[in-house]
Amino acid sequence: MDWKLNRYSRFKVKTEDTVLWEKITRRLLVDFRTKRRHCPVPTTQKTSTEAPHLSASYKRFKSRMVTRRLSAEQPLASSPMVARGRHSPCREFDTVCQRLSLDSPPGGAARTKLQEQNTETSLQDAVTEAGVSDLSQRVVRSVTAATTYRRNVPKQDWVCSASGERDRCSEKPFSVLYMAPSAPDQSPDQSPDQSPDQSPDQSPDQSPDQSPDQSKPQLTLALPSLQDDYYSHPLDWSSSGIVAIALGSDVFLWKAETHTLQGCIHPRAAPSLPLSLCHSVSSVSWSRDGCTLGIGTKEGDVQLWDVEKRTRLRTITSHLSGVGALSWNQHVLSSGSVLGLIHHHDYRLGTPTVGVFHQQGSVCGLEWAPQGDWLASGSIEGLLNIWTNDLGSKTKTHPPARTMTQPSAVKAMAWCPWQKELIATGGGQSDGVLRIWNNQSGTCVDSAQTNSQVCSMVWSEERKTLFTGHGLPHHHITCWSPSPSLEQAYQLHGHMDRVLHLALSPSGTKLLSAGADCLGHVWNT
Repeated sequence: MDWKLNRYSRFKVKTEDTVLWEKITRRLLVDFRTKRRHCPVPTTQKTSTEAPHLSASYKRFKSRMVTRRLSAEQPLASSPMVARGRHSPCREFDTVCQRLSLDSPPGGAARTKLQEQNTETSLQDAVTEAGVSDLSQRVVRSVTAATTYRRNVPKQDWVCSASGERDRCSEKPFSVLYMAPSAPDQSPDQSPDQSPDQSPDQSPDQSPDQSPDQSKPQLTLALPSLQDDYYSHPLDWSSSGIVAIALGSDVFLWKAETHTLQGCIHPRAAPSLPLSLCHSVSSVSWSRDGCTLGIGTKEGDVQLWDVEKRTRLRTITSHLSGVGALSWNQHVLSSGSVLGLIHHHDYRLGTPTVGVFHQQGSVCGLEWAPQGDWLASGSIEGLLNIWTNDLGSKTKTHPPARTMTQPSAVKAMAWCPWQKELIATGGGQSDGVLRIWNNQSGTCVDSAQTNSQVCSMVWSEERKTLFTGHGLPHHHITCWSPSPSLEQAYQLHGHMDRVLHLALSPSGTKLLSAGADCLGHVWNT
């Protein structure tokens, strides 16, 4: 009887290694069929004879994988055993972008092909230097519309082209590219009949409510390696005046008052690790007192840092997917993940996770109300959920108090600071509608069509206005006056790609915008 078991059991019992490789080959076959479905190849006789590999079956595909495995005796570089889920997904075949294709930049296939060509030829882009001027004994470089930057390439030196010569210059994060000259108290060529609120070079089509200082950015900063990710939140301005922004796998701290770089935080365990093995930062959020910084990574970690001491307080690994949004409420930090889970963490406790919410669809927006009594979460399914401050427990959750719907993903959202029952949301490119919701009744009290993708928004309590950052077609910032009805006050132009993130200074007089063009502009509100 033993010889029968030894003879036939090896054909019936599968080892863990065999099961793993079957899963790998099955997953690779699904990707192969998906690419063939999106990029069909004409099945003519000529094609089938010249390229017989295009008509591969599952049996043939599996036999090739097994043959390669036996010959190599090691897992493939693209398998989950080596990549561990860190492969670079194609935007065109991503399931999220298939459902919300208009929320992603157009031309995914063309952009992928162009990036491959650029990678084969060179990893450098030409930056046209328009001119150099000496302002306040510091050299800054003017930025024109012809200036192009290589985006999402971590810590690559940019190549400057001036007078036909190519010189390598290192543009560090938050290096000043343009600084507006200080305006004098009274212009000498100003006529006596001219109003002091109107400048001589004011264009005829300029809004009368928009001053010359608002029409142009006061400061332009370099933000290399800023990810072109619509669903991330890597920018925040603290109450102490420190700007935190995630550039690649690092978080840089910049003091806006002195225009100086304060330091850099490395969330990865070992700073000597290569960039391909580092955790990419997807969200940052300051505590109310401006002393603690919360960092969320695409690996599902939530890290808390003491900025003054430059020490990591703790790392919370409660999520199984990327953390795209963070929001503070006193000592509780709420984090939202791609799987639709919202975890509440109190870092003062031994077990920090104190409550869990679950919503339908990925969490792409999360913000506590200024009073701390309501939590708003945006879903990729177009749902705006309002939760109470009852955090529940880790094992028991409760449904949201109210749910409002809109046709596209709810990513851009902001609570009104002086009317606590109002919250504003923006639609994607397929929707493009700015809506003001009443939290108590759950109805839309006002709306305005923007005819563009709303990527970000922030309220200004000082000016009693709402600022929204937009994508195609103009990549501009719009200032809205909410009372008595939602009306457009003026627009700010300066970005060459969509305005992904906005942050307001504690005084409410400065606005920082970060775009997909890897540039940051500081505006006067």
